[in-house]
Amino acid sequence: MKRLSFVLALAFALVLLFGGAAHANFGPHGGYATDTDSCAGCHRAHTSFSSITWRDSGGNDHSALLVSSATTLLEFCYACHGDDAPGAATNVEAGLFDAGPTSGVGSPPGSYAYVSASTFGAPLNGGGFREAAYTVENSNTVIFGTATSVHDMERGATTDPMWGDGFSAPAGTNNTCTSCHDVHGSSNYRLLKELVNGNIVGGYVGATGDVPNPVVISNEANYPVGGWLKHDLGAVQMSTYLPNYTSAEYKYNGIAPALDPVGGPNPFAGQHLSISTWCAACHEEYDDRGAAVGSTEFYDYGPYEQSAMSGTVTNGQTQTDGSGATIGNRARHRHPVNISLAIGVGPARALQQEVITSDVLPLEDGPDANNGAWTTDDYMGCLTCHRAHGTASTMTGWAEARYVTNASAVVTWMPEQLAQPVPTNGGNSGVNPNFSSAILRTNNRGVCERCHNK
Repeated sequence: MKRLSFVLALAFALVLLFGGAAHANFGPHGGYATDTDSCAGCHRAHTSFSSITWRDSGGNDHSALLVSSATTLLEFCYACHGDDAPGAATNVEAGLFDAGPTSGVGSPPGSYAYVSASTFGAPLNGGGFREAAYTVENSNTVIFGTATSVHDMERGATTDPMWGDGFSAPAGTNNTCTSCHDVHGSSNYRLLKELVNGNIVGGYVGATGDVPNPVVISNEANYPVGGWLKHDLGAVQMSTYLPNYTSAEYKYNGIAPALDPVGGPNPFAGQHLSISTWCAACHEEYDDRGAAVGSTEFYDYGPYEQSAMSGTVTNGQTQTDGSGATIGNRARHRHPVNISLAIGVGPARALQQEVITSDVLPLEDGPDANNGAWTTDDYMGCLTCHRAHGTASTMTGWAEARYVTNASAVVTWMPEQLAQPVPTNGGNSGVNPNFSSAILRTNNRGVCERCHNK
């Protein structure tokens, strides 16, 4: 992979600064001491020449003062997190942990020589944006290949709609790394931002704004269950934390209380403390129980004008499917999330145990005494079926069908098999539900069969 000289220079500088391995809320990302040297790894106050900007709350753009000639944040982040780039072990371009294996306890705070519990050469939990992993059906064999769907990055107007965002699936923004991650640290797991799409999903509270109030935590070794502290105390937390980037250790942490940790009103009171709630900051309707029909049992909502069944994306109240028939407004039904398997199937029905014993479909470890051991008391979330960044799974047969209507007087919906078109938007087909692997963890609908075992 071609690397420009400025990229290599920046990456080697970060190797020297941060010991060759940068982890979430590690290295240059959070836990800043009073006299930190981390800022200088990415910024120069007077001699920056990157054209990348940031926007303040008033809509005004300012220079990000970054040390490089990168023109996009993705390009800048790939200096460490790209393919063949020194610096970070988490190669999100190829979806690979490429600087390990690592184990044990980190060095004292201040040395930044931290370690992880990840496996060298294994796929990242989130997959990759250019290459990614998928799992061979009926086994745990992991194969890497060109990504067939991703969360779109730096594509401007070609970014896919935000499926499930309200009732109209508005066109997505030009996503980049900082659309989801706060590179300066976060109260949440994996630097996940605390304000997304206008929704509060984490943050800091208290008189000095340094008490964490996270939505997303982890079940990894020595993860701070109360969230990441700032400054020197945060650095102490990092010295013993063992992140695992290659084996999912997600955590479901119950329902957010009415009050935050310092006794103030909690902005996300009553919501599930989980990754799925964080994802729903953009995909707002995907975890909303009975949003449209007032049901207490089903995840239904509508009207949803920009239907996943349509071959045409419009902003109107009606649209047509691939055969020209009008779809119109109709309620949509979604698979539930933030439920335990025991609740989801009832006491008389048992799911296929592979979902518990395999790393193919990771659950969110429930708030019980079985930490680290998946059971039917654990929870299903978005990342049980999907990867966050990208996947190389393939869709064939009915898995790549769209829905059309017949031409008779009595309108009947039916699936129509269509071969996936050759992607024209940079090597994959985004996350559009038509002709896409939709960042699913396995080929076809293997994620369904692994639970339902039909």
